[in-house]
Amino acid sequence: MAACNPKCAGNAIDVFGNVPILMPKMKSGLSLFLFPALLLGTLEISAQSTNTPAHAARLKFMRGVSLGNYLEYVPNTIGNVVYTIQDIELIRAEGFDHVRVPVGWHLYTDSAPGFTLSNTIFAKVDFLLTNSLNNGLSVLLDLHNFDAFMAAPAANTNKFYAIWRQVAEYYANAPLTVAFELLNEPHDPATTTAINPIYAEAIRQIRMISPDRAIFVGPGNYNSLDDLYSLVLPANATNLIAAVHFYDPYYFTHQGAEWALPDTATTGVLFPGPPAVPLKVNSSITHSWVLDWFRMYNTLPTTSNPSSSFAFRSRLQRARTWSEFYGRPVHVGEFGCYEKSDPQSRVNFYREIRQTMDEFGLGWAMWDWKSGFHYIKSGRPDPPGIREAMFPPIELKSQSKGTVEFAAAVGKTFLVEKAESLTPPIFWRPVSTQTLTSPKFIFNDSGPNTQAGGFYRVQWLK
Repeated sequence: MAACNPKCAGNAIDVFGNVPILMPKMKSGLSLFLFPALLLGTLEISAQSTNTPAHAARLKFMRGVSLGNYLEYVPNTIGNVVYTIQDIELIRAEGFDHVRVPVGWHLYTDSAPGFTLSNTIFAKVDFLLTNSLNNGLSVLLDLHNFDAFMAAPAANTNKFYAIWRQVAEYYANAPLTVAFELLNEPHDPATTTAINPIYAEAIRQIRMISPDRAIFVGPGNYNSLDDLYSLVLPANATNLIAAVHFYDPYYFTHQGAEWALPDTATTGVLFPGPPAVPLKVNSSITHSWVLDWFRMYNTLPTTSNPSSSFAFRSRLQRARTWSEFYGRPVHVGEFGCYEKSDPQSRVNFYREIRQTMDEFGLGWAMWDWKSGFHYIKSGRPDPPGIREAMFPPIELKSQSKGTVEFAAAVGKTFLVEKAESLTPPIFWRPVSTQTLTSPKFIFNDSGPNTQAGGFYRVQWLK
């Protein structure tokens, strides 16, 4: 969640005197503050916070990370990524609320007409799913890298349906914190227009087996935001969440990416731009649009630089606009920055895009946990500062006497506790639990003896 993590620190506020008092970091993961009197407040609910099942489900999928480079590939062909129980525990401890599990289900079927899935893949998925659920994480199961479908959707439609019928049946009794993502990054002949009716039929078949489970559905052109307005979802299906992917500014986030050469050959791109000294473009790059991008990167101010929040703010705002207009939540299912980028620039990027998604009420899942776009490396957040960028400490504010508020993540639940004194033995008493429907947490204490003052602390629960 965006407001607190298990190692957060906070400020103390004297509300009557309006004097901020710096408080030390608290190993317990709590944010402690003091004020004499509070009243229980209400939260402003934005237009996108409707009462559909999808809007309820999305609150379990606000802060995620992908367990990539593992089950989406032919076994033993890509890397040596192994996920352990310790990974799952650390994901939860860092502050994530869900994992996205890319799975190449199509790699584990037999031939037509049944396309029966093998027990092998279910066993591998079950290990990740069970341990994630046991640690309080929601799970998003994705169909990933189905290249044959991308090349010929019509010819592979029956296999697509068969896979999802079997997955739905296998997980029919799983908790509703397990969701399905129908297809990762459809592209080429698998355009949004081509897959709209295929999605509709897949949803119908899944609903016959699992009527209440959230289903994530993404547009074509690699889950492009630009294709979101071409995505047509069944009007009577109320538990659908639109899934988009977003890697802008691309020549920053993908600099040095070997699979995208030569356009990504130029390294040393900073975020935000422009650089103090113009960056020399790699001689292998000849495409005019790439050269134009670097010309703008070298010359334009930060407010309009292509390697700044200018690259993504207005486009992510379009996702919010679509969400509000159609009454469908939007989940940014992939975003990230390759490890060859400057470490401080990576931190700057993650901080700014996370702040933007929080502001627009968009859930997200980073790509990825510990591979090329890693959040973690050798068991620690990397680069230093990425934890604070993604899960910043609580910053308390007091806008009026008796009121404390802070920026927080939609869907996250916080516990407020009160102690009358900090003289041992200290007794903390729960006074409020709130699940946020707005990015602003407001707490006013209406309990007894509020005029006598007291000490308060806030802890992220889930």
